[in-house]
Amino acid sequence: MKRFHERDVRRFYDLLQHKSDLGLTQLNVLDGGNLIGVGLFDNEDDFVSECSRYNTLGLLQAGVNPRSSHLLDSYGGLQNRIRTLFSDVVSKEDIACVTGVVISEPGQITEAALAYQKDISVLGDGALFFPMDREIPIENSRPNRTARQIAEWFLGEATLSRIDLTSMVSVPGTSDPEGTWFHPRLQFRKYRPYILDGISESICGERGEFHD
Repeated sequence: MKRFHERDVRRFYDLLQHKSDLGLTQLNVLDGGNLIGVGLFDNEDDFVSECSRYNTLGLLQAGVNPRSSHLLDSYGGLQNRIRTLFSDVVSKEDIACVTGVVISEPGQITEAALAYQKDISVLGDGALFFPMDREIPIENSRPNRTARQIAEWFLGEATLSRIDLTSMVSVPGTSDPEGTWFHPRLQFRKYRPYILDGISESICGERGEFHD
């Protein structure tokens, strides 16, 4: 089995739904759990190209939600290219909006979230990937409030410890540093190319925003 599978990488990028007008896709390279490289991408082809270039040099992880394009004002050298960096450049204030939610504890989701379970993708570590059908804005630049209300909808508990809007996930189709000869790369456990109709409205209401 090959260590790189372009189709899975492109499928993953499609699930992210990071349109260029929404923001940037963060791509990190880790070596033994330590950050060694960061890139910020505004298009699919460059994202896939850098995944291929760095494929066997470390674990590749991408941000679930788009990062603000304002980051390029300070880190223009990271645009569509991975550069050597040993510290992250993104904070929760840099999240542009919510286009997806990853739940790492599938056994604890609410009935509302379970209703979408048959149409979602499952990542290699068993985490559930819920793509929004409409991006959810970070209301009044208050990421903690947005995260708490998303956590309440998915997990029944408005806690910041279980929903992280800056979360990174390993990129399916890329090399697994802990893989074997027969399983050398990361894969979807289940891939579903669906956007979840009505989920954004269910989470935050018809106007696409949260209310106190």
